[in-house]
Amino acid sequence: MEITEASAAAFANDFVETHWLALTDLGDERRAASWELALTEHHLRVPGYPFEHGGRNWSDKALVHFWSLCAEHGCPMPDPVTTELVGPLLLMTATPSQHSAHLQAIAAGQASWDLVCLDLPHSPMRRLKALEQADWVLLIQNQAEGTSQIEILRPWPGLQANLPPTTTDLKTSLVLSLDAGEMLLKLHRDHQPIAAVWRNRALLKTLRTLSCEDPMGRENQRLCELEILQTAQETLCHRLIQSGARAKQLIVTQIAREIQIKSLQLRHEQLGYYALTEATPPGQNEPIGSINAPIDAHFMIEPITLISDFFMDQLETNTQQGS
Repeated sequence: MEITEASAAAFANDFVETHWLALTDLGDERRAASWELALTEHHLRVPGYPFEHGGRNWSDKALVHFWSLCAEHGCPMPDPVTTELVGPLLLMTATPSQHSAHLQAIAAGQASWDLVCLDLPHSPMRRLKALEQADWVLLIQNQAEGTSQIEILRPWPGLQANLPPTTTDLKTSLVLSLDAGEMLLKLHRDHQPIAAVWRNRALLKTLRTLSCEDPMGRENQRLCELEILQTAQETLCHRLIQSGARAKQLIVTQIAREIQIKSLQLRHEQLGYYALTEATPPGQNEPIGSINAPIDAHFMIEPITLISDFFMDQLETNTQQGS
């Protein structure tokens, strides 16, 4: 059956009304759990994926409508590590059907992934820390001799201690690409994280609830600037997708990442992280006591942000040195 923009929009409207707006009588936890089950049942955790891999094969126009609708009504959005990084990388391989089990698990929200970057030998390992043990690890290696690769493997014994995998740990890994730089650039070009544009609205809503009451205060002015930029980016994303200007969408998602980073910086200041210097004694800049509140949108980190400009520069430099 052919999917039209109108039919996808009607389906999205009905879905949000039925599985979110109509459940306000439920507690927050039960409402969120019901929403998560509905996303899986109706293949809306990854609506842009092909049918055979757990999605609905929706166009970018349909995705913009759905994610903007979710943002407008405060619906929980899926984990971007799996849906916007791991899944698209698997779909980009020569034989995506080889990874069908992984893709189906991502579409159903049944697998958690950790992301680990190894820039150079003996460099600190960078990791997207999860609150619970991950089922799989996406490993991006960038070696000094000019080689780089992306692979998946099970969590290794030293991962929780932030130790890189050993040669033995890597024996069972599955290599997705022998050129990490090329694959990440293709990911950035061909798999735009449209949901990231609207996920930022949740970040800014959180900041607004915690902001100071002084309208002329520096914190409030910075937040107003981000809110104005966010509104402009949402409008621009709508227009570019309607016009089919796909190349210009790259700028929208790049600025979306900038908004996210700046909102995170502002959030850290609100929580008490006021300096980049080390705390002496350790921990003095952190909030006192544990925080048992539900995880908010600021912990839904845009995964590609971990692939920093430094990392991409190193990929390019080492590749040139190795050629």
